[in-house]
Amino acid sequence: MRLLLPILLVASFFSFVTQAAAQAPGTKLRVATRNLEPFSFEKDERRVGYAAELWEQLARETGVEYEVQVVNTAADIIEALKNKTADVGVGAISVTAKREESIDFSQPFYESGLQILTSGGGGSFGDSMLSLIKNLFNLELIGMFLLLMVTMLIISHLVWRYEHKVNGDQWPESYKAGLWESFWWTISTLLVGGADNKGPVGVGGRIIAIVWMLLSIVLVSLLTASFTTTLTVNTLKGDINGPGDLPGKKVATVTGSTTVDWLNRKGAKVEPFATVADCVMALKEGKVDAVVYDAPVVQYEAGKLNDDKLQMVGQMFERQNYAFALQQDSPLREKLNQALLKLSEQGVGNELRKKYFGEDQ
Repeated sequence: MRLLLPILLVASFFSFVTQAAAQAPGTKLRVATRNLEPFSFEKDERRVGYAAELWEQLARETGVEYEVQVVNTAADIIEALKNKTADVGVGAISVTAKREESIDFSQPFYESGLQILTSGGGGSFGDSMLSLIKNLFNLELIGMFLLLMVTMLIISHLVWRYEHKVNGDQWPESYKAGLWESFWWTISTLLVGGADNKGPVGVGGRIIAIVWMLLSIVLVSLLTASFTTTLTVNTLKGDINGPGDLPGKKVATVTGSTTVDWLNRKGAKVEPFATVADCVMALKEGKVDAVVYDAPVVQYEAGKLNDDKLQMVGQMFERQNYAFALQQDSPLREKLNQALLKLSEQGVGNELRKKYFGEDQ
């Protein structure tokens, strides 16, 4: 008990000194960031981007001065905070349970998530026609066509069977010649509602004809719907349409990001690159099957290329939040959170979203 009081006093003094040092006039916070458009990057000798400009306003609001050190990856930012060589991490830094074990975060300022970028669709007229022709030879359409042919042959056989005995001029006695004439009548009835100067005259033939005419209406509707749906879906759809299609595929993402671990768990063949721009270029050149990374960053980089073949597919998944990273038990946390709330109420976040993503969110 006698030892406990001195220990508490020392701890309180250390906390007071730390907080005072962090807020002392003339001292500059060490801000670690990385170049990742559109959140933090260099332009016209000035650091800009959604996170960089939000931090700049936050620093003005709280009255702190800072100096920026640029590192290569998000992992380097986290390591700098853990080693206490940086005070704040600025950028698209995801809040995760693993990171929370060794550092602190401010309240989130942006909700994001992973999304998939693929290369498909668009392109030249020749590419579109080739894709259309390939889609004509899918199992569903072939199955529908074969079923229609079998039905037509059955109807043709029945009409010939009843008609060749009473209408030999139009349905010859010979089975081969008679079936051909009967098939001509059957297909004409299906497509245009009948054949000129040709039709059953016997009772049995006319009953079959009535059945076939009614059935033709249904078959044409079903075939048209199936044909249109299959072509539309298969033309729009590629090999990768969601996270479930990624196992076994070559997928590009940024080295050292949390996405690498996620892709490895899903069984994808991970191809790491230094930047998102490198990932997108690898996809454009056909070196990988897809790019998976934070949705706003991938959309931004893909949009810069203005390539119709590059498509974001599916919805965002593995949703996550971006926040400013801090040292563990940082005395800055409460002060920054209060200022963040104030800026949010002033609409600063919406202004930056409109500036970098083209719309209010």
